[in-house]
Amino acid sequence: MKYYSTTVAIIIVSLLIPKLLFAADLETYKHFRNPQERLDQDYPVPPGSYTIRIDDRTFSMTIPEGRTAATYNRNDIDTQNYREQISEAVKVLDNNIPRRMLGLIGFWRKDQTGTWPFVSTYGATSIGTGLYLAPEWESKIDRTSDKESLWADYRTLESLVEKTKGTIQQFDAKGNRLGRKEIPRDVVVINGRQWAREHYEKAAIVDLPEETVDTYYTGVSENSYIRLIVTAPYTSSRYPKDKERPEWVKQSSAFIAQALTSIKISAPAGSAEPDFFTVDESLNTPIEMLVP
Repeated sequence: MKYYSTTVAIIIVSLLIPKLLFAADLETYKHFRNPQERLDQDYPVPPGSYTIRIDDRTFSMTIPEGRTAATYNRNDIDTQNYREQISEAVKVLDNNIPRRMLGLIGFWRKDQTGTWPFVSTYGATSIGTGLYLAPEWESKIDRTSDKESLWADYRTLESLVEKTKGTIQQFDAKGNRLGRKEIPRDVVVINGRQWAREHYEKAAIVDLPEETVDTYYTGVSENSYIRLIVTAPYTSSRYPKDKERPEWVKQSSAFIAQALTSIKISAPAGSAEPDFFTVDESLNTPIEMLVP
């Protein structure tokens, strides 16, 4: 009987050890140049649902089956504590800009995009999320002053759309630059939460493959927002949604759909007030309008 008890104990411990190691704190890897990358290499992130605490909120997302590689922030995020740590040590050396984007969850899958006879052509479907910490002084600017244009409060769609808008470089078929163009914007709803979205397609240029890039933004406080970037190795211009698509395009599309529909951001813990950017889920944007 004692023999069996010992055996069972060993089995239980052996099952627990990988989980304990997988939950290893980044502190263990702080002597590496890139602790998060090394941790992900030693303990690959499996598919499944992941939740990250951001102050008094939680951010949840599913890493779908079929991912080639993935990463996630294993530590709770205390934004005020991180802001206090932003110093000369965490500045980009070439332009002295503080690193204000914290990685949350990211993953990608390898897609065989080729057709006969180019069957060995590959692309990648990738999804990445990050928390941006804007300078706190932006939300405190007097909007009646001459500095009004610098004001930003990411609890408002007005500010979120204005401050996160971007441009993209245009090229001709030979790769020559044609100048920059503002990226189209719209507002979509995912699981009852509004996101400002940028959408653009990149045509194949010289030796660069075509791709679709969608970037989503939603505010989580007056001076922070979450950014989500989705990149697909195809365009709806080449593979229209109303026509039969290759199997690899269908798989890439399904991969993106599973990830997008899993995203949830909680309201601040203990708050009885409706969260900004939260709307009724009946207003959710149909997934076919979100996926390239």
